[in-house]
Amino acid sequence: MTTIKRRTFLSGGAALGAGLMAGLPLHAARAQAREITVTAFGGVWEEAVRTCFVAPFEARTGAKASVSLGGPPQWLAQVEAAPDNPPVDVLIMTPDLALTAAKAGLVDDFTVDKLPNLAKIPQELTDSVLAKGTLFDYGVGGISFNKDRVKNPPKSFAEFVDRVADGEFIASVPSISYAVTPIMLIWAMAQALGGSVNDVDPFFKAMDRMKDNLVFWSSPNDFFNHLSSGEAELGIYFDGRTWNHYDSGATWIDFLNPQEGGALNGVAVQKPKNANPLAWDYINEVLDADNQTRFAEIMNYGVTNTDVVYSERLKPRITPWQETRFPPYEEIAAVRNEWVDRWNREIGR
Repeated sequence: MTTIKRRTFLSGGAALGAGLMAGLPLHAARAQAREITVTAFGGVWEEAVRTCFVAPFEARTGAKASVSLGGPPQWLAQVEAAPDNPPVDVLIMTPDLALTAAKAGLVDDFTVDKLPNLAKIPQELTDSVLAKGTLFDYGVGGISFNKDRVKNPPKSFAEFVDRVADGEFIASVPSISYAVTPIMLIWAMAQALGGSVNDVDPFFKAMDRMKDNLVFWSSPNDFFNHLSSGEAELGIYFDGRTWNHYDSGATWIDFLNPQEGGALNGVAVQKPKNANPLAWDYINEVLDADNQTRFAEIMNYGVTNTDVVYSERLKPRITPWQETRFPPYEEIAAVRNEWVDRWNREIGR
């Protein structure tokens, strides 16, 4: 977390105190103090956010960005609890929760006049969250495998199901306790096998066929352990995490985007209403091509500014978002609980 020097704390506290004594709302007092609070996941995510977005924002504006660690449900709840004085100025959100925030009127519209770099983000990615935010990076849920054990990996979801059901492989798939399972597994596989948001029978039939040859992961490290120990040979996983394992020394791991297209799992950035206006400067840095290029190099995930040029190391690893399946996040949100209930009844793991 950020370490605040005593002099900085005292001067910042004085500014906040003056603002509050003058009757200004908390976000206005923070604006006087030239400080915003932004959000980030922990671990390498935090490091990448500090390096790629916080540092250039602070250098360009002379303002300070403090980083709040946590997750989208927590941050959304904080904004819902104090919409007039949101405790965070920039939200990092999953698309479904970004839509929730948009529909509840908790976040501002994104326009090019506020965010010049928004012009370089494909309109489809901004429209996906009702133009009250945009996607700035994404992962693809596809097939990761141990290439020492799998010389001819399945090239599609349909082939994956057939070969696992036949006992050729033990596969590791995400459990229902993993937050993105409804998108990266249930919807993606149902869609690939001829189903839809309103018809996930093909998915559950496929799971029934494969059930004797499945193990389940509830955290990304579980999946890696399954493949490294030999408990499974392949499974459904994310591209960026696969390549992070590779770069850490697990050069036996590989990834492919299924022929039907793996599910695009984006990360949205949003600005709560009544947040410090300096948030626009920070978000513009998040959407900047150079900053996103550095972020992609650290995270091994795709980014969305069309001016980004990936390095020769990274280019083969990134699946263009146009080659993925774009989930109907809003429709999925409406039936998600039904899917979870059915999973618990029929699969139970």
